[in-house]
Parts: sequence; C-alpha cells; structure tokens
Amino acid sequence: MVTSASPVLKVPSLPKAAARLARRLRRTLGSSRPEGPASRPAEVLDPLQEAGRQLRLGREARGLGLRQLAQDTRISTAVLEALERGWRDRLPEPTYLRTMLPLLERHLGLPPLSLQGALPALPNRFQATPSRPPLLRRFTPGSIEVFTSWQGTLLYGLVTLALVHLLNLQQFRLAERGLLSARPMPELANPRAAATAQTDAALLDAFPDLQPTSQAAAGLGLRRLRQEGGGGAVDLSLGVLELSAPSPTRVELRSSRGGDSRLVGVQGELALPVLPPFQLRLDPEPGGGTVRWRGQPLAPITGKPGSFRYPPAAAAPAAPRP
Repeated sequence: MVTSASPVLKVPSLPKAAARLARRLRRTLGSSRPEGPASRPAEVLDPLQEAGRQLRLGREARGLGLRQLAQDTRISTAVLEALERGWRDRLPEPTYLRTMLPLLERHLGLPPLSLQGALPALPNRFQATPSRPPLLRRFTPGSIEVFTSWQGTLLYGLVTLALVHLLNLQQFRLAERGLLSARPMPELANPRAAATAQTDAALLDAFPDLQPTSQAAAGLGLRRLRQEGGGGAVDLSLGVLELSAPSPTRVELRSSRGGDSRLVGVQGELALPVLPPFQLRLDPEPGGGTVRWRGQPLAPITGKPGSFRYPPAAAAPAAPRP
C-alpha cells in the first residue's frame, strides 16, 4: 500500500538587504520614542515658590542668614521664612508685600520684578463676578449666624427680653408669697446696744480724761499748761540750762515736754537745751550759783537742796479739776 505525502508550503526568505533595512527602521522608530526621566515635561513651579527660590539664592550668594537679612531690611524673620518656603497663608497683606519685595530686590541685587511672583494673582476684570447673595434669604435655624447676621442679633434681643420678663415674673411671685420685699427691711432695735451706749456716756461724764483727743481739740491741755506756767507770764519756750560742777556730779533732768535725762560723773561746764517746765536733781549738792537758766541763777527748791524746778512752785499753781 502506497501512501502519498502531503505537500509542505515554504515561505521564501527575505533578501539580506531587505532584512537589514527592516532592522534599521525598527531601531530608528524605537530611538525616536522619548523614554526615561529626560523625556518627562518640565514641572512648572508655583510663582511664590520660584520667588522664594530666587530670594534664597540671592541671600546665600551674599552670605546672609535670615536673621541678618531681617535686621538689614527691617522685615521680620517669619515673613522672610514664609517667602522662601512658599507659605502663602503666613504672608502679610499684598499692600505690605508690594513695599517689601522691591526692598529685598535692591538689597540682594536681584533683577527688578524677580520676586513679584510672591504677590497674589489679580482677578481678571473680564471674569464674571459672583452675584451678591440676596439680603432676605429663607430664614431657617441652621442659617442663623449669631454674631454676623441681623437675624442672629434679632434672636439675641428676643431671648434677652424673654429672660428679663421671666425674671420679673419670678420677683412678683416671690413678693406675693411674702418671700421678697420691694423695700429694705428696717434695722431692728438692739436694747443691749442702747444700754451700752448709755453706760459709755455716763462713764465719759464721770471720767472726762478718757477722751484726750476731744480735750485737746477743746483746748483743755493748753489751758492747763498756761495755768502751770503762771497764767502765761512764764516763758515756756526752749532755753539753755547751764551747770557748773567742780567735782563729779550725778545729773537727773526731767522735762514733761522733752523727756528724762540721766548723766553720771559730770564735771566742769555743761549746757543743755531744755523745754520747760522741768525738774533738776544734782547729787552731791553743788554750791550757790552753779545752776543758771537762760543766763540767770536758778534757786533750789526750799527744803530740798540740790533740787531745782522751773517755773518755781509759786509761779505754777495746781490746775483746778474741770
């Protein structure tokens, strides 16, 4: 049995010149396609970031720090840092920026208008502006803004009036029940306080010396002083008391207006400024003429050698009891 073989189709091969041409076309088309990071489009920087980059490069070129630049231009460090880093929310108002940017450009030697990208973009005058919201909108509780709208002000006033009215109603109800009085309650009489006042008045009448301030205001002290000084004839002004002690002597001086003084072992001449009336005691008893008051000899007290007093007892009678 004879079997016949199936025919096989053969594709003719391309000539070598055509194969080389095909390979060249393939390489040419493959190299024309951009691949890799160099083929990517250049990123467009934000104008503020570009201005900040220019500012940073100009500052570093001059070797200045942020603090030194702030001191030279009188611009705060926070504003300079916000410009360099592109922090738009930390920049001042555009009015101030228009003054700061030319100053920075001149100080750093940058080209004019190189930092103008930090300014916000001006709105297009041909662009349609949004219409203003109507003054009277639908009133809903969710649309109330207490501090920025007239509806909130009106609501606040109504709530205040209602609270005042409720407070008045409460006051009237308390007054009707006798729990609140519209007039102040009178002060209750205290019998113990009245008895104490009567006792104090009787005590002051019996002992007027318990009120020295009122007595001084009435001139009682001055009258007594004049009576002790002989009715005003005796000079009670400041004077000089002179002592002559040939031997060591103990001196005791008592003045109702100048205090007390005690001196031990006094010998020779001694002069003391004294305010009369005063009493003087010398121990041992000195000789005659050893004590002089205002240049005049002072006589000792009768029966008390070594004791002196000015004014004398005859010139200062005892003041009568008022």
